Amino acid sequence: MPEQSVRQPGHGGATPSRTIIRDEQGRRLGPVFDRLQRVLAQNNPELALRRDPAGLAPERLLVFEVTGSVTDFAKAAANIPGLSFAGEDTLDEDEEDEEPTVYLLVPDLLALRQILGLWQRWQRGDKAQRGFAPWGHLFSKLRDVRPWGPSDRVQPADRSQLAAAYEGVPDRDLVRLECEMVFRPNAESAALAELAVRNSIAAGGGRVVHSARHPEFSYHAVLLDLPASGVRRIVELDRNSLAGLEPVLSIYPQSLGSTLEVEDAAEAAAPEQAEIAEEPVVAVFDAVPLQAHPWLAPWLNVVDPYGLDQISVGRRVHGTAMASIVIHGDRSVPRPPIGRRLYFRSVMFAPAAGPFGPPAERFVDDRLIVDVMVEAVRTMRGEGGQRVVVVNLSLGDTNKRFADRLSPWARALDYLSVEYGLLFVVSSGNVPGDVDVPDFPGTIEFESAPVEDRAAGVFKALDAVKADRRILSPSESINALTIGAWHNDPMAPVALPNMKFFPYPDMRMPNVSSALGLGHRRSIKPEALYPGGREHLNLRPGSAPATVRPHAHGNALGGMKVAAPPGPGQALGASAWTIGSSGAAAYATHAAHKLHDSLEAEYGEAFAELPNIQRAAILKALLIHPASWGDTHDFIIRTKFPVPQNWETMRREVSRHLGYGFVEPDDCQSCAADRATMWASSRLLSEQAIEYSIPLPDAFSTTNSLRAVYATLAWFSPVRPGHQLYRAAKLKVLPLGDDARAVAGVATTIEPPYHQTEAGTVVHRRWAGTSFGHAGAGGTIRLQVQREKDQGGQLDDAISFGLAVTVSMDGRDGIYDEVLTRVAVKPRSRTVVAI
Repeated sequence: MPEQSVRQPGHGGATPSRTIIRDEQGRRLGPVFDRLQRVLAQNNPELALRRDPAGLAPERLLVFEVTGSVTDFAKAAANIPGLSFAGEDTLDEDEEDEEPTVYLLVPDLLALRQILGLWQRWQRGDKAQRGFAPWGHLFSKLRDVRPWGPSDRVQPADRSQLAAAYEGVPDRDLVRLECEMVFRPNAESAALAELAVRNSIAAGGGRVVHSARHPEFSYHAVLLDLPASGVRRIVELDRNSLAGLEPVLSIYPQSLGSTLEVEDAAEAAAPEQAEIAEEPVVAVFDAVPLQAHPWLAPWLNVVDPYGLDQISVGRRVHGTAMASIVIHGDRSVPRPPIGRRLYFRSVMFAPAAGPFGPPAERFVDDRLIVDVMVEAVRTMRGEGGQRVVVVNLSLGDTNKRFADRLSPWARALDYLSVEYGLLFVVSSGNVPGDVDVPDFPGTIEFESAPVEDRAAGVFKALDAVKADRRILSPSESINALTIGAWHNDPMAPVALPNMKFFPYPDMRMPNVSSALGLGHRRSIKPEALYPGGREHLNLRPGSAPATVRPHAHGNALGGMKVAAPPGPGQALGASAWTIGSSGAAAYATHAAHKLHDSLEAEYGEAFAELPNIQRAAILKALLIHPASWGDTHDFIIRTKFPVPQNWETMRREVSRHLGYGFVEPDDCQSCAADRATMWASSRLLSEQAIEYSIPLPDAFSTTNSLRAVYATLAWFSPVRPGHQLYRAAKLKVLPLGDDARAVAGVATTIEPPYHQTEAGTVVHRRWAGTSFGHAGAGGTIRLQVQREKDQGGQLDDAISFGLAVTVSMDGRDGIYDEVLTRVAVKPRSRTVVAI
């Protein structure tokens, strides 16, 4: 039973940032502030400042680049009238600073005068006025101060993609792109900023297609068409182009949806009749599906307000496959389907085939995808999806890889998760391109190498280019559950044709094409790897060095069996094979639905009447709960670190590839005789704690057989867009202390570092051992969940969480039944039990 408890103090570990002495700062940055002083002394300083593109000017976004974060700086900035705090972010570490930070400020003329006065006061060594001390800390850590410029607005990866978009396009032809503006809380100021952007677009021969503003997550953007010549000027960072316009925060290509290919289509047998409840609890946002497919028709409730069904005249692959997996799982394994209707929202369509074959399915052309997502959730809540708690989003923006700055789409999911009590299950994305394997000079050497040498060579090659293989937006969302593809399926092993190889035939590993972490502030992303089909590699003939390409679509050699569009001469009910993180995320969503069905059937109103956000948090915890690295970390560490390094660094690199580990979907809800999984849910105010008494089987004290205790905590945090402390609410499950570990006979296992596990909204801890425990008959251990002091100012609302805890002893029957007798709320049959 849970009991109120006292929150324990957190542990430190932050690295102190570099401080630069006052005299050196005067030499380095004095000329910038001296120039500002001279201009402010003129008769018309505002006009003079605006004429200087490198100067600090009114209504200009200023960048204060510092060696590390400055405590309470946002609060101090608010003490200057006319100064708008636009945000903060962490830069890539360099040889001088581990966590350099930028603060973005929008000043007016009065604010500029006060900033100058604060600098001069600090330079003289005068004591700071009340409320302004953090400005002195900022000046002592300041690496640079400058206006937000074209190179900030157009990131290198976006420049490359924009350049590719206009390549070979006549100058007057229009190219579609997105422009996000500096968010201004004041609606009137925001309207004026948008008007300036619209005027600039029109002056350049372009047009605005769509605009959206969502203050809830600090988003203001336009979708626009611009002549190719104008896009070229943006890529060239021309200050007289849209890239030089002061209200603009960033410019990037239009969002491009994930694609999917299936192979080896065959006739699909009709499913058995099932009893299907009408009210959905799971939704899928995806491309228009084949609604009449016999594997889908009885379950689908398709919502299509944009009329995409009418224009979806091409092959409907992606949505059909994802709906199939959410309903049935992998159809190559006979299992009962879900027991409810599935809310399906169409957000992509399949265009007509062109001269070069069928084009990829694509998002709605004339709307910002962020706005589509917000509208889709609000529509769902108002029209038949009031009890939906899980949304499958096996989609990603292939034009936007996570690069330390949270994307607008991710921010939208974070807001929607809390506001509407939703768990978004998002695919990590796939990277299907060639991979050079430098360990092998050519194809002959690769083919003739031992299996273990090929596996090591492929892994080292992937690790060397990990920066180019990061997760796709919006999977960096801190509240979403991000799923990567495990190189696994139930198909019988087959001999591969010549020049085709399984990269890791004898070990558990992600698919080569599955995108890699980490997430925001080095959090665990993707959190788990679900089966995504065994993906083989094609060896390029004659390449030097050896070059492999992932075969990133399924076939009879490996994959998951799904509903598919029919091939030539086939009936509507066709099946095919697919591979990748999209299918893995859909598989996790299938597991979430089965979990919900099971918990509702076993616990009735005790589960069904919980608020949406609590049911979502419980499912989030249970979906990650079985995850473990197994012994795969040994392979990664010895391959990447032939000379051992810092233990924390090595574990962090393992988590980049494995997250919390591998999950068999059936393990999420099944309880064997030798293990018992318990769940709980509650709510915590800031700095509150709650303690749970976890029953230990008597065998923990009478034998020294291998036993384990593992706990998973999940929640949804409100967010502070633009702030480095973006996640506003931090929860933690305290590690078992020495006494508790001795009582249970367990020790800490190899797992991600604590600072990583506590950087997101899922905490997963495992303990195991073979020692005799000290609990005795009817013994327990105490497990504490606590909410830390809120980050960036106290929140009024309690935070809901879900907790899962398992006790197990390999091969020891009776563990489940013993634990069951000692919990207050019992299920009706063998499943996870409530604490």
